Amino acid sequence: MKILVVRKMSALEYHYNGNHQSKELIESHKEQKRNLAKIEKILKKEKQDYEVTTRINLSYETIMGYDLVISAGGDGTVIATAAYNTFTPQLNLKLDRKSKGTLCIENFEDAIKAVLDKNCEIEKWTRQDIFFDHGQLGTALNETCIGEGLKFSKMAKYELYNGKEKEIQKNSGLVIVTGTGSTGWPSAFIPYSKNSKILKYKAILPYQGKEKGQGNYFKIKYRGHEGKVAIDTVEYDLPRDSLLEVIEAANPLPVVIPKK
Repeated sequence: MKILVVRKMSALEYHYNGNHQSKELIESHKEQKRNLAKIEKILKKEKQDYEVTTRINLSYETIMGYDLVISAGGDGTVIATAAYNTFTPQLNLKLDRKSKGTLCIENFEDAIKAVLDKNCEIEKWTRQDIFFDHGQLGTALNETCIGEGLKFSKMAKYELYNGKEKEIQKNSGLVIVTGTGSTGWPSAFIPYSKNSKILKYKAILPYQGKEKGQGNYFKIKYRGHEGKVAIDTVEYDLPRDSLLEVIEAANPLPVVIPKK
């Protein structure tokens, strides 16, 4: 088996280039290194062909060259890895206590051994394909956010079509989630199954139009001002009168789940 390990870049490493005196950041960085070393030790012991990289070196072509990709970090690393992962089974592991790991497995040693022993199954987590003026902009595992600069301080105006009816919306922004993304907005959505084919939306501070709804296809005609759209953590400009479409993705994310 050919394995790619995508390790988390610690805050000390990513934001401060290793130069910060915070004891918390330093200890978190050390913990991640220790646990990454444990993962490599397991793979070496099992004589696996593997490589270690970070999110900044990822591409669709890179991940497609492996039989398994291991996201080693937290939820942010899961999302960053999934952004370039089309078909490769992905194992999501939590690498340190500081990371948020809602989408991750904490007992990484048992998880890796279970996968290598083929004592696992594949869950298909629904994603969103996002199209901008009929060309694909990207794929989101968690959510698509739309608004005026995504600061929610201005009123966004747009037409929302959910595949059945069209309505005029005025609010501070719109969030469209998958079942996976619903866990990241606990005060806005009741978490639901990650493999559900339903996408759900909620308007922020609604003034006109429905506050929430669901479907598997949404078309948004942005009006008024220039805005922004975020696909998971990546932002793009949304010009006035542009057309945005959010649809259940053609390729769900294949996630490896060890059997209990």
